[in-house]
Amino acid sequence: MNALVVYATRTGNTRRVAESIADALRARGLVVALHDVVDAPGLVPEGTDLMLVGGPTEGHGMTPPMAAYLQRLDRSGLRSVMAAAFDTRLWWPRILSGSAAASIARILREKGARVIDEGTSFIVSMKPELVAGELERAAAWGRELAEAVDTRLQVSDPR
Repeated sequence: MNALVVYATRTGNTRRVAESIADALRARGLVVALHDVVDAPGLVPEGTDLMLVGGPTEGHGMTPPMAAYLQRLDRSGLRSVMAAAFDTRLWWPRILSGSAAASIARILREKGARVIDEGTSFIVSMKPELVAGELERAAAWGRELAEAVDTRLQVSDPR
């Protein structure tokens, strides 16, 4: 299986989460391409089974670089791709902090991806630094997604 992990970051926290997710996917046997939004492909490579997109939550939503990436993302490459969104945000009720992941998931769905996770948040403090245990939680989430994709691919295999 092949995965594409795309992230935006300001302070490095979301990059660290994306790297943890990518490492967990690789440990499950997936071939993973990891890209910052500035160099991420606008067309999802053929053969991609899973696409994960994440960024920091700012002003209740996505950062401008993430919004620009999603705008240039070509819908033709997303038709058979399973996707999930993640963000980093403060540990406040979502109604107060907002969620970049929710917006990312909505756009991925609108562009034709099969969204299998509506948005998972990884928590940062006001410093901003990732809260203890968040990288481990990101790795666990990556393993869960790999298993879900593997199961769905096996179910859809007509053999």
